[in-house]
Amino acid sequence: MLLQPYLNDVSCYQHLSKVTVSLADGQFQRYQVTHMRRVGERILLRLDGCVSRETAQLLTGCEICVQREALPPSPEGEFYWWDLEGLTVYTENGECLGQVEEFFPTGSNEVLVVRKGQQETLLPFIKEVILTVDADQGIIQVRAIPGLL
Repeated sequence: MLLQPYLNDVSCYQHLSKVTVSLADGQFQRYQVTHMRRVGERILLRLDGCVSRETAQLLTGCEICVQREALPPSPEGEFYWWDLEGLTVYTENGECLGQVEEFFPTGSNEVLVVRKGQQETLLPFIKEVILTVDADQGIIQVRAIPGLL
């Protein structure tokens, strides 16, 4: 099975021995990784019990999950996406914009999706906008550059 990783550094996945697949029906299936090979920016996985093309195709579109402990710590100033979810976002003037609900790549940079009630704010995750991230305090401070809000 060929997978598209969320992390930019696919080497983080090289030492995985187990993965959990989130199936389309809401169930989870745990697999032992029997082989892993990097194919460009993707990863080719062979999972124990998933021996045919047909079996692998049943997993198309499913999300593969790994234990956080299986991943290396994020370097200083970098974050795993899930570390940002739920953090409260404030402008440098103290205005609360809401909580981070999602985080997605755009090609040039990543974008935070921040919601407060029905209001949605999209913030580029770039140094000109993101001033500080304090995961321990649960806060992100941003600069509202002209035209952003």
